[in-house]
Amino acid sequence: MDETDRTILAMLQQNADIPGKAVADAVNLSVSAVERRISKLKQDGIIERIVAVVSPKAVDRTLSVLVELEIQNEHRHTLEQFQRWLSRAPEVQSCWYVTGDMDYVLLVAVRNLEEYNAFIERLMSEQHALVRKYKSLIALKTVKHSLELSGLE
Repeated sequence: MDETDRTILAMLQQNADIPGKAVADAVNLSVSAVERRISKLKQDGIIERIVAVVSPKAVDRTLSVLVELEIQNEHRHTLEQFQRWLSRAPEVQSCWYVTGDMDYVLLVAVRNLEEYNAFIERLMSEQHALVRKYKSLIALKTVKHSLELSGLE
């Protein structure tokens, strides 16, 4: 990956819908050359996917809760099964397997506390043999929300 690729990545992270001509003009290449570079970045796994970022307010998912989970055991099969369950849970926006006092940290996006409580009840009933305890941290204000990796240029 060279400096031109880094510039293209930085531009796409700001706006993945930017016209190819605008990117081409910024890096002094033809539109087809930029498209080839973007295709290669995708093929190489540098660009994992292109998504639309949806406004939580627009779809009534304004309650964000960070959930710390401590599990009973860390057997590989059990962890894989639990991770599949988390991946299928529509409320779970992100999930990290972490070091420290807790084993997992989830970002849960829901409409309200009732919906969050329903999620927790489902988690604790369906995964009762695995989840030892959980801690909920309700987000009062989003200070920064980004998937952008900076410093690529």
